[in-house]
Amino acid sequence: MQAVVRLEPDLREKGVAILAGAAPLTKVFATNRRARELGVETAMTRVQAEALQGVVWRWRSLSQEASAYAALLDCAWAISPRAEDGPKREEEDFCDTVVLDLAGCEKLFGSPEKIAHDLKRIASEVGLEANVAVAGNPLAAVCAAQGFFGVTVIPAGDERLQMGRLSLEGLRIPLEFVETLRRWGVRTCKEFAALPEIAIVERLGQEGLRWWRLAQGTNAHPLIAKDFPSTFEEHMDLESPVDLLEPLLFVLNRLLEQLFARLRLHILSIGEIKVTLTLERNDSRRKEPVYHVRTLRLPVPARDGKLLLKLLRLDLEAHPPSAPVAAVSMLTTPARALSQQLGLFLPRSPDPERLGITLARIQNIVGEGRVGAPVLLDTHGPDSFQQNRFVLPEMKEKRAGGEKQTTAVMRIYRPPLPATLEFRGGRPTFLSCEGIRRQILAFAGPWKRKGDWWSGTAWAREEWDIEIRTLRPKVRAEVSGNSENETALYRVYKDPRAKRWFVEGIYD
Repeated sequence: MQAVVRLEPDLREKGVAILAGAAPLTKVFATNRRARELGVETAMTRVQAEALQGVVWRWRSLSQEASAYAALLDCAWAISPRAEDGPKREEEDFCDTVVLDLAGCEKLFGSPEKIAHDLKRIASEVGLEANVAVAGNPLAAVCAAQGFFGVTVIPAGDERLQMGRLSLEGLRIPLEFVETLRRWGVRTCKEFAALPEIAIVERLGQEGLRWWRLAQGTNAHPLIAKDFPSTFEEHMDLESPVDLLEPLLFVLNRLLEQLFARLRLHILSIGEIKVTLTLERNDSRRKEPVYHVRTLRLPVPARDGKLLLKLLRLDLEAHPPSAPVAAVSMLTTPARALSQQLGLFLPRSPDPERLGITLARIQNIVGEGRVGAPVLLDTHGPDSFQQNRFVLPEMKEKRAGGEKQTTAVMRIYRPPLPATLEFRGGRPTFLSCEGIRRQILAFAGPWKRKGDWWSGTAWAREEWDIEIRTLRPKVRAEVSGNSENETALYRVYKDPRAKRWFVEGIYD
């Protein structure tokens, strides 16, 4: 129930019932207090439940339950790094309890009672209503949290007294044990704990002895801590398929709010987000689901939901799904937020929000995979580079060093300019390009290179560096009369396969 309500807060004041099972065996799986007041009961058939007025129906979603339980684990990890899954009955296919070790946390967060109230407050921030119990025995704390409402603190040595107030169902005892004990006239944990140990072993065996010790609050249980997750995920099944962008963005905004609420507990930001849209199947014969997957890699870790929503809008406008959306899933890779002390003489770094949106808009114009930071490949092949995801580098203050090294930079023409090269005595003498013929004043070369001859992308080149009067003067003739004497250094090459010459670029 809470897995549904945390994503739809408007349902908190309404009667809600969760349906599960395929027709015609669909039954009510869970209800809230308001629905029970209207007469809805668990295990009712769908026909019986729909006869009642004022009840909102939702289908059970295992993915949403997994996300809600992951949020509950996040609440525990916000206090202690040692947390594990709580016990559950064999007939239950879900887990709703988390156990955490508070040893050593008092110096950081205060008394156990204060920590318990903090845990309840943190759970409400991620949309969950939690019962919290603190005890010296982990299993006693689990039973108290599942049996008592609100916050319960059991002092050391009072486990048996407090556990005696619980009913047998509060211990999560298997149903066959409960039926046996009721036939004996035992209905509370206090009556169960008063039975002699030997009689329990003789009639119920070692399993019964374990539950008897739990009723006394003495059953020990080692805590096996879970690993902190490397990703955070939220999922929502839609009541009806959505085919318009605006309603879809409304759902995405809800999931983003939950993700950021969980990430704030660990002081983390989003470095990468993957959105998976489950599409409605038009072909009833096709059983496997159809997905529309989009991945956003941010240049700077983000903690602003509005920023991500804008980026998702731009991405979905450029890559809309091909069918109505039936379910939405978000998987995020967390990252530490960038924090640095800015200096007086450092240049201002770009605003992360404007940078991300600007890159997304540029990508919509130039195409997928054409925006990023160029990285040279480990090859001697011409024009060998790839576009990697742009990451904003850390701004550092430049200090005065030794002598500056002069580096030549070549500006490449894309595409290269077709040309004709004239030789005399094996030396280049004239270059013709763009209808202009220039005498070669100086040259260096040739450099003959080839590679990838073993593959289908073989290449070969003969390169020269030449100095000529510039092909494209920077200063116009009407402004200055010295443009005729302006010279530049060019790189030209010959493609042996095409048997043609090209001007590749100009040295700056």
